Parts: sequence; C-alpha cells; structure tokens
Amino acid sequence: MSVKFQNPGCADLPLSCSAGDSSVQYRPAIDGLRAVAVVAVFIFHLKRQWLPGGFVGVDVFFVISGFLITSILLREYAQNSFSLWKFYQRRIARLFPAMFTVALVTLTGAFFMYSAQDLASCGASLVSAALSVANLKYMLQGSYFTISPDAQPFLHYWSLSVEEQFYVLFPAILLFLYLKAHGYKTVILGVLCSVSLVACVVLTYRKPEWAFYLLPTRAWELMAGSILADLSPRRPAADGKNLLWTSLSFAGIALIIISLFSTNEGPTFPGYHAILPVLGTVCFLGSRGDSSGWPERLLSTGPMVFIGRMSYSLYLWHWPVFSFVDYKLYLASPLVRIGLKVAFSAAAATLCFFLIESPGRVFLNHPRRRRLAFAFLACALVVCVPLGTAVRRANYIDAGMDGIAQGGIVFNQASTNGSMVLMGDSNGSMYGKMAKEIAQALRLKLNVISVAAGDPLPHSSGRNPQLWLDSFSFVKRENPDVLMLVCNWAGKLNSEKGGVEIAINELKQHTRRLILITQPPQLPKSGDREAMRNGSRPPFMEDPAERVARTESNAFLKRFQRDNVIVIDIEPLFVEDNGSIRFTNDNGILLYQDGNHFSDAGADIVKANVIRAIAN
Repeated sequence: MSVKFQNPGCADLPLSCSAGDSSVQYRPAIDGLRAVAVVAVFIFHLKRQWLPGGFVGVDVFFVISGFLITSILLREYAQNSFSLWKFYQRRIARLFPAMFTVALVTLTGAFFMYSAQDLASCGASLVSAALSVANLKYMLQGSYFTISPDAQPFLHYWSLSVEEQFYVLFPAILLFLYLKAHGYKTVILGVLCSVSLVACVVLTYRKPEWAFYLLPTRAWELMAGSILADLSPRRPAADGKNLLWTSLSFAGIALIIISLFSTNEGPTFPGYHAILPVLGTVCFLGSRGDSSGWPERLLSTGPMVFIGRMSYSLYLWHWPVFSFVDYKLYLASPLVRIGLKVAFSAAAATLCFFLIESPGRVFLNHPRRRRLAFAFLACALVVCVPLGTAVRRANYIDAGMDGIAQGGIVFNQASTNGSMVLMGDSNGSMYGKMAKEIAQALRLKLNVISVAAGDPLPHSSGRNPQLWLDSFSFVKRENPDVLMLVCNWAGKLNSEKGGVEIAINELKQHTRRLILITQPPQLPKSGDREAMRNGSRPPFMEDPAERVARTESNAFLKRFQRDNVIVIDIEPLFVEDNGSIRFTNDNGILLYQDGNHFSDAGADIVKANVIRAIAN
C-alpha cells in the first residue's frame, strides 16, 4: 500500500530570501505576504474546514522566492559581483541551521513516541530531507503498511527539496541567459515557464502525485516570480497616486483570498487550479509597493512583518508538532489538541527564530566564514544521513527482492548456537524486529528473507514466483534449525490454497522446526488514530466476514501441526472474552500499525510464544 494521497501541499512552505538580503530594496509588505501564506497553511493543518484552500500558501511562497532571489541574482550580475560560492553560502546560512536543528529534534521526538515501523520511516525521511530529495521520496514512497500523516513529521520538507533543486540549476541558467542572450532572456524564461505549466496541467490528470512533487511541474511557479523580477527594472517607479499599481495590489490580494477559500485539496491540484494564487502573488508583487492601497499598508504593519520574518521557523516546527500531538494524544479532545498545537508551535518557532535561525544566518553568511558554512553543511549531512539510515535499518527489517537467494538480511552471522530464518510477506516483516531480538537473546544466526508486498509461496500451477524460488533455494541449502513462516494467510488461501500446502510440505523437510503464526484479527477503520481523534471509541469488533475468513485460514494452518511443524495461534492474545479486539498494551501503546499489521508492541505480545516454540 502507498501513502494515502491527500494534497501533500498540506505540509509545506518553501523559503525565500529574508529582509537581511541587502542587495534588494526591502519591502515590508512582502514579509506581510509571507505571513499570510504561513498562517494560511497553519490554519489549514489546524482544521481544514476553516480554510479549505490554505495549502496554496505554498504556491504563494514559490512565487515570492523566485521573485526575490532572481532580483538578487540580476543585481549581482549587473554589478559583476555574482559568485556561485557566495550564492550557496547565503542559502546554507539562511536555511540549514534551523532546518537541521528541527530535523534532529523531530527524530528524537519520534524515537520516544513512534512505533518501530513509523520510526524507521522517519529515519528514511530524514535522509531524503537532508539530501534535498524529500519530494522524490514521498512521490515514490511505497509501503505495505498504511501510512497516516501524523506518522510523517518530515512531509513538509518536500517543498524545500523542490526549491533547492531549482536553485541548483537556476543561477547558472540565468547567468548564461544574461551573458549570451540578454535581449531574449525574458522570452526564454517565459517559454520555459509555459512548458512547465503545460506539463503540470497535463500530468495532474494522469499522475497527480508526480505533478505535485516534481520540480519540472512546479518550476513554473518559481519562474513566474523570476520573470516578474526580470521585468521590474524596466518599468517606471511606483507612484503613490497611480491607479494601475493600486488596482494591481488589490487584484493580487483578492485573487489570493479567493484561492484560499475556493481551492480544494485533492488529485486535481496543482493543475490549472494553482494559477489563481500564483497570478495573485505576481499581481501583488508587481504593484511595486504602492503605499496608497490598504493591502500594502496592512501587510506592512508590525505584527504581519514579524510573523512573516518568523515564517520559516513557524513552517519548520508546526508540522512535526502537529504530527506528534495527533499521534500521541489521539484520545484527547479536539480543543485540547488545537490548543497544544498552537502553543507548542508558537513557542518552538519563536525560540528557533531568535536562537537558531537569525544568529545562524548572520554568523554563517559572513564573507570570511564561507568555508565554515560549507563545512557546517558537510557535517550536518555526515550526521543526518548515516543516522537516518541506521534508524531505518534498526527498526524495520524487511528484505528487498534482490539477494534473497543469498540469505537476505543477516544478523549474528558468526553465531554457532544455531540458525533461524524469517520468511513471508509483510506479515512476516512485521515480526522482523522481534525475530532479531529473539536471535540475539538465544544467540542464533538470523536470516530475514521476508519481503513486504512479495509473493513468497509457490503456485499450484507450477509457474512459481521468483521470490518463492529464491527463498526455497536458500532454505534448502541452509537447512536452518528454525524457520518462521508468516503470511497473509486468508489472502493466500483465497487465491492459492494449494500453494500454501505445497510450501509447508516442502519447507518442513529442510528445517528442524517450522513455525507458522496465525493471522491476527483485523482492526476496523474505526480503530485507527484518525477515527479515534474524530470520536470513535472502543470496543472495536472485527468485521464478521473478515473474522470468518481469518478463522477458516487459521483452522487450515492448524491441520499441519504435527512432527516438526508448530502452529502458534495468536487469537487468544488479541481477542477479548466479549469478542472485541485488544488494540493497546498495558501501557496504552497501540498494538496495531494498521488494520492488518502489528506494531512492534503488538509483535512483542507474540514473542514469548515464539521463544517457547523454539525451545520445545
């Protein structure tokens, strides 16, 4: 299964240059517009019904970013002071002190709050965020476990990745156009912008996730700001009494406000729906700071400017805070959770802005500290990438399709006390961490050859999947002391009953002890965190049809309980006397990762039974 698509714009806000970038004349209303964007996103995440199009704050920020940074670049080109090293030093100083601080604090919070599977996902997300490829990670993310937004505290980093990918390429492209095609650079930028927009609209209706996450389908928003910056010096300065500039300012704010209330999340965004907020932002920025209209005056007020200056820190912190509050306090009332989200986000953003973001930007942006800035980036990557990778590998043990015949993932390779193999699909992998702990405790060599979403059993037709061929080849060669086979039995028996029987009869000949674990009861949708946040409460009962299918599949497995085959029936561990499903342990920790799979806490409930089966 993959992440449930729900307008990923719900979790992001790109960066733009700050008031401290002195190469461009400061306009307070741009910080005010930044405040509108971040508050819109904040409200959208707080309660979507309050501001259904709040996620378009992202599009507003893309345009602001393209406008301001292109203005800086053009000014530096004209003054012959441009340097790629200086440009990227400025980006490092502006973005990375706060970004890496939030990332490490987020991973620490996930360590204490998340299940092992969600922590593993968090580790993988940290790697992609640090390498500025989070957009690609979320676009391609696949998991047999259903993933909910409150378990994705790095989701908002995708737009930062889009923006950084843009600025890896754009300064050199713009410089080339400035030097070699100066008279045509606006036209060329317009063509590139149009191609990107057309690609965005077309791909939205074919691959909406791709249209949303990919740089080529988002670049037109940044380039709209860039084209405006290129045109701005050619226009006369704004006149406070000029009706055109005043009307443009009003029109821009009106279009943005309309988009905040009329745009809806879903697979039709961005597409042509993103044109409205982008056009509104272009109109407002193009008004050239006419001070006679109320939009400019309102956005230039102290509170708006202050929020705008803090927008990066607020953006970085709000989504992890929201995720953790929703994840941990799913039984709390909406009012309590909203209050905690607002309080924690405001406090964290304020502290981050004054203690990390602002001083970090000033310190690392000093001309004499250019090497230090790049060294800081290198050190941050050296810490975050291996750390995220280690967290991923330690908390979710699932073998890929490659290397199964050679033994998949190996633990305790030098052990001489015996050997153990974990084989199966995602139901097998959900026991991976537990199997590793058992192998360490009993000093057994462990090979994990389970593959989520894999087909590990033979087919009665004789046309067997490669995973079964590789898995059986390894088991036949190794003859492990213990082979633990776990699958989605109801699904397998429904489609390939003969294959299950063939597998058990073949495998038991090549191991001293074949352990089969029955299928867990399926938790209904009313038993997940989202449902409980919306008022659902236990007891949770299994769907009657699912219960019948599970009971029949488990009864089928028990028929093989003889000789060296041991069937562990886990139903008594998870079904109460009244028939309801036990979904938390004694400490209130959820036993289910999703409706079909256990969390590591759920797998731990089964551990003692597995140890007894191995020891007997």
